[in-house]
Amino acid sequence: MLNRPLAERRRHRRLYARVPMSVEITSPEDETRKSKTVMLGNISESALYFESDELLPIKAEIKVAFKSPKSEKIIRATASVVRIETSPDEKIFGIGATFIEITDEDKKELGAFIEQLDLEKLLKLTIEKGASDLHLIANSPPVLRIQGELQDLDMPKLSNEDIQRLVFSVLPKKQIRKFEQNKELDFGLQYDVENRFRINLHFQRGYLEAAFRLIVSRSFSFKELHIPDVVKDLARLKEGLVLVAGPTGSGKSTTIAAMVDLINQERRVIVITLERPIEYVHKNIKSFVKQREIGVNTNSFSTALQSSLRQDPNVIVVGELDDIETVKTAFIAAEAGYLVIASFHAPNTLQGIDRLAGMFPPESHTHVLTQLANCLKGMITQLLIPTIDKKSRVLAVEVVIGTDAMKRIIRAGEFHQIPTIIQTGKQYKMQSMYESIKKYVDEDIISEETAQFYSQEFGVYAGH
Repeated sequence: MLNRPLAERRRHRRLYARVPMSVEITSPEDETRKSKTVMLGNISESALYFESDELLPIKAEIKVAFKSPKSEKIIRATASVVRIETSPDEKIFGIGATFIEITDEDKKELGAFIEQLDLEKLLKLTIEKGASDLHLIANSPPVLRIQGELQDLDMPKLSNEDIQRLVFSVLPKKQIRKFEQNKELDFGLQYDVENRFRINLHFQRGYLEAAFRLIVSRSFSFKELHIPDVVKDLARLKEGLVLVAGPTGSGKSTTIAAMVDLINQERRVIVITLERPIEYVHKNIKSFVKQREIGVNTNSFSTALQSSLRQDPNVIVVGELDDIETVKTAFIAAEAGYLVIASFHAPNTLQGIDRLAGMFPPESHTHVLTQLANCLKGMITQLLIPTIDKKSRVLAVEVVIGTDAMKRIIRAGEFHQIPTIIQTGKQYKMQSMYESIKKYVDEDIISEETAQFYSQEFGVYAGH
């Protein structure tokens, strides 16, 4: 059921409700009764799920009683077992049961509880209001980020328990346990055909909180995204390393998805993407696109990247260069004849290359920079900047091509010369962030104040 889009699951809507529940079981053999206490897991208006150390037969009738999560009212019902799940050690059984007897009053109580905490409603509002993110923060109403600005929704404040019920209701038990163990979890949730959410669960000051990033599932064209055509040239390369950098929320995943889509439409190759979580779902057109989710299909970027080299790829997409081993393997793959497109966090090109080198111990810098210079074909650094009317954002892009001059600068570690290389590299279709932002200012799409806020370089040049 979790594989179906959330919008198609409304009639199955349920909430995580971790409360004690008494269960009275009647033996089908001699009709003797015994009672036990279990922990309720999920609840809906018509069914419930709980875990038991005792296997119950299908169609067994049970009487249940528990306090309503909404109030102190005791809910009583008779239910029929319809589903059994076993744990790997077969010591705990997951029991799914549907109500066959429940009063209208109790059913109404459950309905009100579920309606009060409706995740689908929050996600729908996020989409309708054109927000990029939804934040569930303890002791605060839900918060949307719209065109970069935070806005509270006109809703009651959410408690820690409310957030847990909302989020855990769409998670399988395995992921809930993984979160409880690691205190962090990234996963994806398909809302409908066009919209998907990337979700991060985390704790702060002991409270469970969640950040939902809206991903429009369809890939956008280069023209729609205002991505320079030179990026198409980079996507069409047969080998080498292409870096896509920018701060969080700058659209790196969207740019990479457009590059994969271009490859998919033009070339018959094998593309392996390593993502956490999967955001854009690619259908096979000319290429075969294999999408692997970190934490679900594989344990880490470094492990998955090493494994992908044995899977006969032509193109490898790395969702995040997050550790030394992943960076090392990306360099090796790019030098070995694969096209590697990789994303990482950096505010600009200069700091991006410096950060990559800085991940390694000082004694390794010379070797690392030589490797990077040898395999780097291009680097795209981007920002999303709000327009004057604050109704949308535009993509500002800096593009560096791995020319001989650029390679010499990287090998020598003279990163301060990168702006000069960009200025003198027009014949290679290089462009600076300043030039990209200035074009929007000249066209009255963004204001000078906004340009200066997002680019110190613009402020310096604009003053002359």
